[in-house]
Amino acid sequence: MGDLLYFEQQAFRFTNALVILDVDGTIVADCGHDASGAVVAQVRALTAAGNEICLCSNSRRGDYAARLEQLASQLEVGVCPVSFRKPSRLAISGLERQGRELIVIGDKDLTDGLLARRADAHFIKVRRKLDPADRLSSRIANLIDNVFGSPAIFLWDALSALSLRV
Repeated sequence: MGDLLYFEQQAFRFTNALVILDVDGTIVADCGHDASGAVVAQVRALTAAGNEICLCSNSRRGDYAARLEQLASQLEVGVCPVSFRKPSRLAISGLERQGRELIVIGDKDLTDGLLARRADAHFIKVRRKLDPADRLSSRIANLIDNVFGSPAIFLWDALSALSLRV
């Protein structure tokens, strides 16, 4: 994970895509409320390149819907339906792909990466934003993703390839 860049450090080169952007760990630390100036600038650059961006979060803590709307307002982007969680494709249901490339940007293989695989999208993994105040449950989820995330993606790809041969 040491060679991964944070979201705002990435040099994205795609245009006119539908971008599903993870929230916790990707654009803010766990349960963060405000995106940094660098994150705002990166989102604006993506939007200026003709990309449509929708925030997608698995968080259900506190008034998560209001927090998501606050971040979306700050970034001037849309929000995926909050009733479903990644990696379910229902988490991005209702979004119109309209023939555009679908890109998922996030920090976890087990949620963001598998959503990308299930939705036939390109996955861009970024370095996870951490906060010393992260809850124990978040730290455990991060540990599980660090240990099992890459093998899960490998197995998904292998099983998908096998099912195509049958």
